[in-house]
Amino acid sequence: MQQNLLELEKKPNKLALQAALAFAIYFFVLIFIFKFLNINGANPNLSTGSKVVSQLLSYVPFFLAIAYVQTNHKKELGGYISFSRAFSAGFRTAAYAGFFLFLLQIIYYFVDKSAIAELMDVALEQADGDEQKIKGIEMMRPYMGLFIGFGTAITYTIVGLIVSLIGAAIFKKDRPFEAG
Repeated sequence: MQQNLLELEKKPNKLALQAALAFAIYFFVLIFIFKFLNINGANPNLSTGSKVVSQLLSYVPFFLAIAYVQTNHKKELGGYISFSRAFSAGFRTAAYAGFFLFLLQIIYYFVDKSAIAELMDVALEQADGDEQKIKGIEMMRPYMGLFIGFGTAITYTIVGLIVSLIGAAIFKKDRPFEAG
């Protein structure tokens, strides 16, 4: 009963929003660092080591943000959290992060037109002279920033869903039954 009242009082929204915003800002800065270091994930000639490091730098902090929200919300609830509550807290973080990443990438691609040009060059190179592919790529040019932002948002939300399930299974701790 006490746990149910505490769960009604304490919501993970603010914590999830803060962690998601912090991660999105980190990701936005990471985009500029990668650009400065000339690391482009869309480049097929990028070394395996660079791909691995860029993926680790992108996803590990995201996983940590979800775990942070789940563990701190558990502390807010007195050290106990149900599986569904832990999952909800983690998934909210992932959904908020996906939304913020979408917005920040739209801003980035609006401001940095050269980034779109680089992506288009790589796509045209991979088209291997196929006129249908080239025509499709050219048709997408004005919307490429939206497609990338939307794809990133969906990817992080789905990955966050899986990480939230795993985190909920790890961090759940039911309150012992109190006879009374």
